[in-house]
Order: sequence, then C-alpha cells, then structure tokens
Amino acid sequence: MERSWRANGIVTFLSDYGIEDSYVAQVKGVMLARNPALRLIDVTHLVPPQDILEGAFQLATVWHVFPLGAVHLAVVDPGVGTTRRAVAVLADGQFFVLPDNGLVTFILDEARSVQAWSLDRSEFHRHPVSATFHGRDIFGPVAAALASGTPPDQIGTPVDPATLERLPVPALELAQEAVRAPIVSIDHFGNARTLIRPDHLPAAPEHLVVTCGSLHIRGISRTFADVAPGEPVAYFGSHGGLEIAVRNGNAARAWQLQRGMLVEVRRSAL
Repeated sequence: MERSWRANGIVTFLSDYGIEDSYVAQVKGVMLARNPALRLIDVTHLVPPQDILEGAFQLATVWHVFPLGAVHLAVVDPGVGTTRRAVAVLADGQFFVLPDNGLVTFILDEARSVQAWSLDRSEFHRHPVSATFHGRDIFGPVAAALASGTPPDQIGTPVDPATLERLPVPALELAQEAVRAPIVSIDHFGNARTLIRPDHLPAAPEHLVVTCGSLHIRGISRTFADVAPGEPVAYFGSHGGLEIAVRNGNAARAWQLQRGMLVEVRRSAL
C-alpha cells in the first residue's frame, strides 16, 4: 500500500441520486453509524441519472483540492445488481470507492501511482444488501471503513489496475497546426468544457482560432472580462481544460453546443 496514504476522516460524496428523495441521507446515515466523527462533504448529487461520463468529469475536477488520505465516494451506477465489480482505487494517496464502470477513467489518466481492490469482503457491507442500492449497502460502508483507517487489504482482494473499466472517451487528436477534442461536460452556466490543456496548444494563445460548430473565437483569453458582455470567449477553466463561454450568458444555449461536439483549436492563418 502507498506509504503516503493515511486516513483523515474526510469522505466526499458524488452521485446521481438527486435531492428530492432520501437516498443521499440514507448513505450518509450508514457512514455516520459506522463512525460519527467522519467529515462528509457533498460534491454534487445532480449528475444526470446514469450519466457516467458526467460523473467521471465532476470527480476529476474535485479530487486535487483535498488533502492526502481523503476518500471519494462516487455512485453513478446503472449496472447496480449486475456482475460489474465494486472497487476501491488508491491513486496518488487518495481513495476512490465506486462501481467499476468507468467513473475512475480521468483519475487513472492523471495518477502516477494506482492500486485497486475488489470490494468482496461482505463483513464490511450493510446487510441485507439491496440489489438496487449498493451506494448505501456496499460503497458507503466501505468508504466509512477506509476513512476510519481500515487497511484496504481487509476490505477486499487486490486487482490489477489495468483491468479497471475505462470510458470510451475519444482521445485528443494532436497535429502540428491544430488540436481537436470533444466537449465532455456543460456546466450550470452553459460553459462547454474540454480536456484540452495549455501544453496541447499548437501556438501561443493569441495566435489561435477556436471553432465548435458555427462558433469561431479568435484567441484564447485569460478570463471572461477580456471580452464584451454577450460575446463568446475561450479560456482555460478551473479544471485546467479549455472552455467555451459567453460573458454574462449561456454559450450552450446561444450556440447550440452539446456534449460530444468537436472543438478544434487551430493556428490562425494571419
């Protein structure tokens, strides 16, 4: 096990459970019943139902800001009750407790050190285990155990990280004059987010043109205020990737942007 990992009692919680029902509270209740001293932090529970890609993106935007030893509980699980594995993944000193369905894809892409366990030790589960609510009966209890200091070898059997499921997210297409990548998420403000990083750019930001559908933006700006209200802007967002926005507006609505649409960043001809 990574020597850098030490449990600190922090558990973040991300899901597609919504906030209208009691599902989130049930999972928290099970964790607090195991250890009332845990610090539970909601990431979001408004991931669209069964939207693994959005859940994976949201998870990837948040883990870096937490201290080593945090446990990240993520449940977007359309395969609940099937043969899909329940796993715990230790990546760069932080644990991820989740279904093995691609939710951990972007973590695996970034982490330098990864270990994984199958959550097959039933003594750490809540019983009876519901076939439709593993968040409450498997993932929550295991997250609480890890956050309380239980060694991972006690909660499951080691598995090869190379066998973990990954999402079929199209790879970046890099060329001498351009880089292309899909929109992977559209946030609450209508900002379209990609995984294009500054080191992918084919030229200096001021010498580039960003294109998506019928939208063309000359140059990459530092912040929204670099353009006039109502104007589109390309910039690197807080998650580190290129985003497209409209200052004081909604880019997705204004320009009919949708997840999966291709964004191209090309060296300007001028």
